[in-house]
This record gives sequence, structure tokens and C-alpha cells, in this order.
Amino acid sequence: MNIRQFAWMCAVAAGMFLSSCGEDSNLVGVSILPDEDRITVYTDTFRMTASTVKIDSLFAKTAYGYLGEFYDPLYGRLKSDYLCQFYCQDDFRFSHTPYEGRIDSVFLFLEYSGWTGDANTPMEVQIYPVNKPLDKIYYANIDASGYCDMQNMLASQVVSASNGYISGILQVSTAGDTSYYHSFRIRLPVEPGQKIYDETVQNPSSFRNQEAFNRFFPGLYVTTGHGSGTVFHMEDTRMAVVYRFAEISSTGEADSLVSVYEMFRLTKDVIQMNHFENSDTEQLLEDNEDCTYLKTPAGIFTRIVIPAQEIKEVIQGRMINNLPMALKYLPQEDWLYSLAPPSHLLLLPEDSLVSFFENSSIENSVISYVSTTEEAASPTASGLGYSSASRTYSFKNIANLLTYHLAVSPDEDLRILVVPVSRVYQEYNSSSSYYYSSGSTSYITTAINPYLAPSGLKLRKDNMQIVILSSQYTNKQ
Repeated sequence: MNIRQFAWMCAVAAGMFLSSCGEDSNLVGVSILPDEDRITVYTDTFRMTASTVKIDSLFAKTAYGYLGEFYDPLYGRLKSDYLCQFYCQDDFRFSHTPYEGRIDSVFLFLEYSGWTGDANTPMEVQIYPVNKPLDKIYYANIDASGYCDMQNMLASQVVSASNGYISGILQVSTAGDTSYYHSFRIRLPVEPGQKIYDETVQNPSSFRNQEAFNRFFPGLYVTTGHGSGTVFHMEDTRMAVVYRFAEISSTGEADSLVSVYEMFRLTKDVIQMNHFENSDTEQLLEDNEDCTYLKTPAGIFTRIVIPAQEIKEVIQGRMINNLPMALKYLPQEDWLYSLAPPSHLLLLPEDSLVSFFENSSIENSVISYVSTTEEAASPTASGLGYSSASRTYSFKNIANLLTYHLAVSPDEDLRILVVPVSRVYQEYNSSSSYYYSSGSTSYITTAINPYLAPSGLKLRKDNMQIVILSSQYTNKQ
């Protein structure tokens, strides 16, 4: 490392320290040997503006569904349901021959990991057959009636979150507490199951591959009728075709009838089309002196405008070294079943929103950033990307985003969106890695998805200041 590189690193470190001390619009000179080399570090404070915006086309590709209806006095009404296909292995055949070629029963299992709202509210679940193959449309404004005969309901059943039966372990906490998956079992008419078996006998080519099966059996529409107050967080949707077969004894004769089933599941290999309806949200889009809003799944985000043109005039000729951003939010409402904050927030330029999700992107720390806790870049034990103690979503350094913007659009202010997302990550222990210190642990993002669970957030407008650390190198030779 030569003396100039060393001087640069020391100057940046010193500037970051001074910035953390809260000196605004301050000029700090740092002189490091040799005397002819000088680095000057600056901190400048700027004011951002913020507003609430609504995105009409909400990207809703996910392996999970949301089912139900819920009303919040501030954030309005939400109704959610979904259409889904079922996975079928290539060249599928029944494991046994049904007794007398008959199917006995068909059940739909709806498994959920949690819910928003009142666990005791009764709600009617309705099931309709899909009558044409689903399209790969992952936006939430789909019209389900374009895929279903809404006059031909297969089944309905009244359920409540508190009445689901335990179907598996969701997680075990460090304190030893266990939470569970719960399920409903809804009886469907026997005809869909009988149709599937008969087709395996009469036209086995319908099961040659997934595409052929989708043409034969396009799927189901799972929605709700009467009842409001709960939205289920669906984890799995399964259809069981139950039948009996004759067990053969050692003498080669039919001995007894054994009941078994064939299971068809909603998996990541097939299409799930989520549908959301929101109403009574107009007040969220009105000008508000105190806050902006975020609501999911509604496409109601916050737009932040960073005064890039003003910044350019002030820092021209300097390098932007550090630009932390902290978004603070107001307390959640104190009424019963108030909406919770989203787990993470994503920052990215407004014109990059569509391509980010359609391309299954993750944060790159150049033009896209995901929130972390204030304490560290790694998730907390709960996996949340915010500090509930200080009510803050933190972005450690978005300097690259501003630098990039000034390079490509120097005459425009920087418009960024604050978007609720869920972050999928895995722990990486780098003890054997050449690039990390022995025993260190990092968390690597594997996917970022739109946050589709019901949530609401009020971002404070009185905290819309940013402090930029910049530096300039001068060679006096």
C-alpha cells in the first residue's frame, strides 16, 4: 500500500467518525504526510421530500397464498384469494386399481401458518373449478371470472382460524416454545377425482407431462363468501383423491379392501395467481404533514425525492463516500388487530420497480438496497429488517445509488420508492473462506419477494434529512 492509498483510507475513516458525531454542513480538513498530498472531508446535510403513491399493477408472484377479508379503520378493506394449479408427475398412474373403478371421496386441504385479524371470526370458504389453463400472470389485478364458471361452485365450508387442526410444526423457539401449522379439510364432490382416474385409463397422454395435465385439469379457485375479519396466511394447498383397492392374499385372491389416496399439491413448479382487492384507501393518498403510508398487499408505497441537483452543485468535484439513510416510523395503532409493520423495506429507483421483481432480482448495493437492523447487517433472531425499539428501518450506505444517478441523470432529482418486501436468506459461515476472517458469519440474500401479508406503516416526515460524507484529494505537486 503506497502513502497516497494510506492517506485516502485514513481520511475516509476520519470523515466517517466526524459524520457520526452529527456535525452538519461542516467542512473538515485532514492533512496527512507527505505535506504535498491533502485530502479534505466534508459533511453536508440535505432535506428530502416524501409522498404516498399507489402502484396500480401489484406484482404478486409467490409460492404462498392469502385468503380472507379484513377491514382496518385506517388502512381500509382487503379481500384476498387465489387460483392454483396442482403438480402432477410425468406419466402419472394411480398406485393401485380402485375397487370396481370407483373413487370414494375427494378432499381439499388448506394449510396455514398464521392469520391477520380475529381467530374466532367465522368465514365461508368457496371452491370453484378453473375451466381453462392459467396464464403466467403474476399481477394481483387479475379477473378470476375469466378463468372460472362462477355459477358452478364445487364446495363451500364455514371455517375460523381457531378451529383448524394441527398439521405440523412451524418452528421451535430458543425458549422451547413450539408453533404449528394448521389446516382445514374441505370435502369436494367425488366427480373431479373420478374424472382423473378415468382419464388415466382412457387417455393416459393427459398425464404425459405437467403441461398436458394442466390442459386436462386446469386447477381450482379458492375464495371466500360471507364473513369478514380474518386473512389466512396459506402455506400449502393439497387435493387428496381417496379410494379403496383389493389387497391380494398369499393364495392370489382378494382378501380385504384397503383405503389409500393420491395427493396432488400446489408447488413452486406450477402457477399460483394471487388476487387482491383493496378499497377505502383514498385517505392514504392525501397530503399529510406528518407521515407517508405503506400498505400491503395494496401497492401503496412511499416515494422519496433526494435533491440530486442541489447536491451536485454543492459537492461537485468530490467523491461521495457515505450516505446512510434511516427511515423512522410512527407507532402502530392501538386498536384491536392493528396491522403490523412489514418485515423489510427495499429502496430502488422508481423506474426500476417492474424489472426488479419480474427478473427475480436481489439487492445489489448499487441501485437497490434492503433494510437491516441498526445494530448489524445480519437479520435479528426474528429475521426482521428493522429495529422495533427505535422504530427504524436502516440502510447503511446508499452512496453508490446517488453516485450512479449523478452519472446517468445529473439534471434530475433522484426519485426512489420505498417498497415492503420479504427477504429470504441463508446463513454463511466463512471459517473456511479465504475472503473472511475465521469463524465469521454472514447472511446471504437468496430471494427478495413482494411483501404480500397484510401490513401497514406510517413513515415520519420529520426525519427526512440525509447527511452526505464526501471527500476531495488534492495533489499540490
